[in-house]
Amino acid sequence: MPNRSFPVPILLAALFLASACTQSVSLKVDTEVPTPVVARIPVSMGVYYEDALRNYVYEEDSEDRPDWRIESGKSQVDLFEQVLPSMFQNVSHVNGIPVTGVEGHMDGVLVPKVDEMQFALPTETKSELYEAWVKYTMRLYQPDGKLIAEWPVTGYGKSSEEFLKSKDDGLQAAIALALRDAGAKLAIGFDQVADVRAWLAATTKDCQKYADQCGQKN
Repeated sequence: MPNRSFPVPILLAALFLASACTQSVSLKVDTEVPTPVVARIPVSMGVYYEDALRNYVYEEDSEDRPDWRIESGKSQVDLFEQVLPSMFQNVSHVNGIPVTGVEGHMDGVLVPKVDEMQFALPTETKSELYEAWVKYTMRLYQPDGKLIAEWPVTGYGKSSEEFLKSKDDGLQAAIALALRDAGAKLAIGFDQVADVRAWLAATTKDCQKYADQCGQKN
């Protein structure tokens, strides 16, 4: 009978490769963000999506997370495309800051920047949850390029592995919830940022709504 045993180094290498394959992640995030129910602010807002946001990819190749690649650029843009029109009277795309060659008037320009994404697996947290965090820096500019305000927006999502078939499903669900959370916080918290409120008071002339900022100049 032929000897089918393998040398120990080869066997260990095979087991390591099998383990790495089960831990690898190749995921293209596809999610829908609901439209937040908020009162539209009577301003015309431009939005500029930098290439780093449009093409955002989380990559990691470590011992615990070998060959991780999570593409979320499209979903990042979709988040703002869904949320911003519900926040402002008019929204239009621009090609950069300062704004040049754009027809029509706009009061300001928003530039979202994704700073980082983080993830946690049930095996890492010793729980039954997949978790995801996303952190943005939001910048509001005048059309001429002057910075008006800068503030962070973070989102968190978690999903139970109980109803999910795979690690990809768990991460997908957690990321979707993190993006939704970030969108809701942006919509609700926009006019609570002090520098934004001062700009809104000067732009809308609404001293009743922004009484704490009336008389201040941005």
